[in-house]
Amino acid sequence: MKRNDRAVKDVDRIKEIVSNCQVVRVAMCEDNIPYLVPLNYGYEFNDGELILYCHCSNKGKKLDILDKNPNVFIEIDNEKDVIEGKTPCQYGFEYFSIMSSGKVEFIHNIYDKIHGLNKIMEHYTSKVNNEFKNEVLNKVLLLKITCTDFTAKSCTR
Repeated sequence: MKRNDRAVKDVDRIKEIVSNCQVVRVAMCEDNIPYLVPLNYGYEFNDGELILYCHCSNKGKKLDILDKNPNVFIEIDNEKDVIEGKTPCQYGFEYFSIMSSGKVEFIHNIYDKIHGLNKIMEHYTSKVNNEFKNEVLNKVLLLKITCTDFTAKSCTR
C-alpha cells in the first residue's frame, strides 16, 4: 500500500468497514481478459480470514470463468463526501475500502448454503436464523470467497 498513513490495521475497524458497505466487486480472468461483477454479500471473519458469501443463478458467464479459474480479486468500498481543497489538486474524497485476492468455492451442501444465505440476510436486514424453502435452496448457487491477504484503507477529513 503506497499510502501507509491511510492503512487501517485495527480488526474492529475493518469489521465495521465491511459491515457498512453494500456491494463487493469481484474481478476474475479468462484467457487473459478481465471480467468484473458487482455482487451483494454476507460475511464472517474466521481465524484472520475474511469470508464472503454471494448468491447467484446456477448459470452464467461468471460461473463459467470461475469454474476454470477460482482465483479472484475483490474490492469493497463506501464513498462519503468530497474533501474540499484550496486548489483543484488539493480536493479529495472520503472513503473506506477493503481489497484482497481470494479463492472461490461453489457451495452445494444444503447446510452450508443456509449458513451463507443467513450471513447475507444478517448483513442487509440484521435477521438471523432465516428459513429458506427447498425450491429456493435448489435454484440458488452460493459462492464462498476466502480472502487471506486483505488490506483496508480509509481517507477521512
